[in-house]
Formats: sequence, C-alpha cells, structure tokens
Amino acid sequence: MHGHLLVSISSIFDDTRKQASNLLRILDAEGIPVSLLIAPHIDGNWHLAKDSKTKGWVKEQADAGRVLILNGFDQAVQGRRAEFANLDEHEAKLRLAGATRQMGKIGFTPTIFAPPRWRMSEGTLKVLPAFGFDVAVSTRGIHELESGKFYQSRNLSYGEGFGAAKWWRRNIIRAAERSAQRGNTVRLSVSGRNLDDRKVVKDFVKAVHKAAAAGAQPADYSIFLPN
Repeated sequence: MHGHLLVSISSIFDDTRKQASNLLRILDAEGIPVSLLIAPHIDGNWHLAKDSKTKGWVKEQADAGRVLILNGFDQAVQGRRAEFANLDEHEAKLRLAGATRQMGKIGFTPTIFAPPRWRMSEGTLKVLPAFGFDVAVSTRGIHELESGKFYQSRNLSYGEGFGAAKWWRRNIIRAAERSAQRGNTVRLSVSGRNLDDRKVVKDFVKAVHKAAAAGAQPADYSIFLPN
C-alpha cells in the first residue's frame, strides 16, 4: 500500500512570492499538488493585509483550488524560537485569535493549521478546534481534530530552521525515497527564503520526483479534512 506525497511552501511574502510562483509552475506542470503555508505577519515588519500584490496572489491561488494553511500569527525570521512550540493554552488562544481575525478580514478562513517550523505545543493543539480548525500538522504528523485520529509522518524540510546545505539536501532526498518505498506518507516542505538558490530548487524537485517514483501518491493536506 502506498502513502501520500504532501508538498508545501512556507515563508511566502513580498520578497519570496516570485520564487514560490516559479516552483509552483514546475510542480503544477507535473501534476504535483502544493499547499501554501501563509502567515499574516512575517519578521515583525511585513503584513499580508498591507501587501496588495501578495494578498492578490494568495487569493488567486485559493480561487484556483490551492490549499492554504495558516502558518502561525507572526512567523519570525529563522533562528528565533518557533512561535507555537511552547505556548500554553491561554497564550495559544491569544495568538490564534489574532491570526484568524486578521486572515478573516482579508477573506481567508483556513481550516488547516501548521505552526512555524512545524513545532506545536500541546496547549496549541487543544485549543485549535475552538477556532474552526479541522486539521493540525506538526513535526510528528497530521492530526484530525474532530475524530482524534493521528497519522505519524515526520516533515522533511529545506530551510524552516532545518538548514539547506548540500549534505542536508542529499539526506532529505534519500529519506524521502526510502520512506516512500516503505509505503509511508512523505511530507516535503521548503521555505520561500531558500528558493532563490537554484541548487535548493533542483534538489527539492528531485526529492519530490524520487518520492513519487518510489510510489508515494501526490496529494495535498485537504485529504485529511472531514467530508
């Protein structure tokens, strides 16, 4: 039995939108669905609501059927502690309230949540249903919040606090292929910050190809939403 191949891009804002678009064109042409991780704030000074070009681009993607995943409230520059990694329920509620309110004002109501760098506290996981989320995704796997089902599947990332050096990219390619050969679901993600490096793009696409060739079935995170 084959697992799924789930591909995503994070850190999408004014400086990375073009690079993300280029990768989408490559993978769309090959029939590989790509989910987009979107945050209302990035690095403390970029705001989606104030960036009409990126906001319009995200809307175009959503209208075309692209899956949008809320990627935190204020996605910090790499190197700082991941935003939702250690929050208790109260603090998680405050940040989720801010994030969902701001996204709602510009017309986006995501029902899938993935914290920055995929690091999610138990407190965050507990309060997500109160904000209308059906699915949560972490470093460990995929949580169906209504049923309580959990699908173990670690994320394989380029960037996002995990690095993108040559040795790391090679390890990800091998891990993606091996996991697919075992019939596991393969999750591959890349930060938009790293997509201006053609070697990173080439190796990320290679990891996608290897996983698909080994039997992982291309899909997006919406397959875990309730029918």
